[in-house]
Amino acid sequence: MTWCHSSTPRRLTRRAIGCTLLGTLVITGPWTVPAVGHESGTPASTEDAAGSWPFTVGPPALPAALGLPALPGGPGSATGLYDIPFLPFGPLPGHRETHPAWPAYAEETWTAPVSGHPVSASYGTPGGWAAGYHTGIDWATPVGTPVKSVGPGTVVLAERSGDYGNAVVIEMTDGYYTLYAHLSRIEVRRGQEVDGGKVIGESGNTGRSTGPHLHFEVRADRAYGTDVDPVAYLARHGVEV
Repeated sequence: MTWCHSSTPRRLTRRAIGCTLLGTLVITGPWTVPAVGHESGTPASTEDAAGSWPFTVGPPALPAALGLPALPGGPGSATGLYDIPFLPFGPLPGHRETHPAWPAYAEETWTAPVSGHPVSASYGTPGGWAAGYHTGIDWATPVGTPVKSVGPGTVVLAERSGDYGNAVVIEMTDGYYTLYAHLSRIEVRRGQEVDGGKVIGESGNTGRSTGPHLHFEVRADRAYGTDVDPVAYLARHGVEV
């Protein structure tokens, strides 16, 4: 590289300028194309020169090689000396992302509150309840059986509650409320957020109960008398009882 060096200041300045210009041509040359409107020696209009994008991008052949559309003045077009290769954000057509840059959020989990135990009382059965019918569904469960939240939500009650005994009420993410009654143990607190499948307590025989079981209700509101069919509710979330 002695041709770019000289001992005299005057020749050093000229050769340094020459090396700089040569380096510029080497760097930009492979990617430059005639500016829009200059292909045939005609002057480009002000609109052509400015373009509709803040930066110019690589040669027209680049997006075509990648199967991408070339938009005038946009990604895939070229407008002058300082054009550089540009790739769009996101995967290329036909590209399969095996390790995404952003974490994937897990889908909501929905489940039955207990499993492997028989239903001892169905929803809507006529009887001596305040509503005149059974407002939930009962499972005959031994005391101490883990009870799970059927889906994601926030605990709004976790204490003894009259005839329901030890009870937990969860406001679900879909706006409904689920009630778990007659528990022997409560393992969540008011204000706690829970996911589907989270153990919230253990079944028992507290409150107005004739034997160990879990009473499960679904309500459209927190108030008594706004109950809906819990079996149909769970079915809407893909859970069969």
